[in-house]
Amino acid sequence: MRHRFITDTWGWEIPHGSIRPGEDPADAAAREAEEETGWRPERPIRPLVYSQPSPGLMTSEHHIFTANAATHVGPPKDSFESDKVEWVPLADIPELINKKQIVAGTTLVALLYLLAGHPATG
Repeated sequence: MRHRFITDTWGWEIPHGSIRPGEDPADAAAREAEEETGWRPERPIRPLVYSQPSPGLMTSEHHIFTANAATHVGPPKDSFESDKVEWVPLADIPELINKKQIVAGTTLVALLYLLAGHPATG
């Protein structure tokens, strides 16, 4: 759960961040997940979906990955990234979207893609 000051709203979001120079996108996804949540995704980490959230305004590319399991390695390194870290069952996602507790575009793309039954590739 995270507060976004621009909209002054709270909502659930998947971990995300930037790819460092020379870093593989899957490695970046695993690193960001661990830094933001304290959970290390177990390999294999598979591509789920690719998104360009606002191609008319910016060049941002979102490589979204999934894993089947994760290991808790300690508290988040980037504790400022969220106010609450919690596993949320996929079955709860539609209700959270309806309650406007999930509104971030990248999170919506990833979760709706999963709920539509699209498997990860790779």
